[in-house]
Amino acid sequence: MNKFLSFFNSASPLLLLLISAGVEVLAKIIETKFPTIAMGLQLLTFVVFIYALIKFFNSKFK
Repeated sequence: MNKFLSFFNSASPLLLLLISAGVEVLAKIIETKFPTIAMGLQLLTFVVFIYALIKFFNSKFK
């Protein structure tokens, strides 16, 4: 768990945005067969996207 959290703390905002885009594509692909899993993946995408935006703006305006 510690490695997982340290990855998100040290990753660049661009990498986090790419990860969220990849998860969103995966969610859209499986949306017809597994709607609840797709909804969870979309929520995860939203959280990672917002985290990446906050991290980006904190680095620019510090």
